[in-house]
Amino acid sequence: MTKKVVSVQDISCYGQCSQTVALPVLSVLGVETVILPSAVLSTHTTSFEGYTVHDLTEEMPKIVAHWKKENITFDAIYTGYISDVRQFDCILDLRSQLNPGGMVIVDPAIADHGELYPALSDDIVEGMRRLVSVADVIIPNITEAALLTNTEYKPDFTQNEIEGILHKLAALGPHYSVITGVSYESGKLGAVCLDKESGEITNYFSDYVNKICYGTGDIFSSVVVGRMVNGSSVYDALKTASEFVTSCIRATIGDDEHHYGVHFESVLHELLK
Repeated sequence: MTKKVVSVQDISCYGQCSQTVALPVLSVLGVETVILPSAVLSTHTTSFEGYTVHDLTEEMPKIVAHWKKENITFDAIYTGYISDVRQFDCILDLRSQLNPGGMVIVDPAIADHGELYPALSDDIVEGMRRLVSVADVIIPNITEAALLTNTEYKPDFTQNEIEGILHKLAALGPHYSVITGVSYESGKLGAVCLDKESGEITNYFSDYVNKICYGTGDIFSSVVVGRMVNGSSVYDALKTASEFVTSCIRATIGDDEHHYGVHFESVLHELLK
């Protein structure tokens, strides 16, 4: 039976990220995807200026209430960019009412390169800790992992430091804690995961492609969600996600005008393998 996931994150109308990548990626992976938008933005906030933001905090509980009336349930909740701290109450309500026994996967999309995303306030970090505490899987980048664990950010962490942060993340509650954008050696970039129950740390690194691209974190998380909801191990999910993101970046090399995302559409077929 087809799995059903509700994706809770923003809609950036222009710019390949959040819902506009989650929907096609999860669909190709055979997952029925329902959206609960946290906000509507004219563009994403990392590659544009003067963007518009329409917060949907007031609408989200109404949508969830309607789903309750229709007896709709989900196999998993997948969260990304949350625009207002009040939205965490709605997500936790969604989990308790419409996701009984299901999976919760959190991409705490709040920061990068040592700073919170524009338009987010500092209290978003504490709200994200509340959500992380009930998650099965969390997928922060290094900046987000540092914020969640009150670790001072720096551009380069050693392997021992990364593993220490992983244990701090696990103490917040999730079964699997994944940190993306990790590099232990020149020319390699990937993700590191701690299984809280077994204590096992799993790494998956692929060849580093020297091009800065936006939206790749959302693509990575969406692949992990699709694979794990369909029964994949966390290692296989990380492997597929890492290799697919690398393909997306390579497909974008040479197109200097495409500064706001990656040409993921041209390589979506790789996920069918």
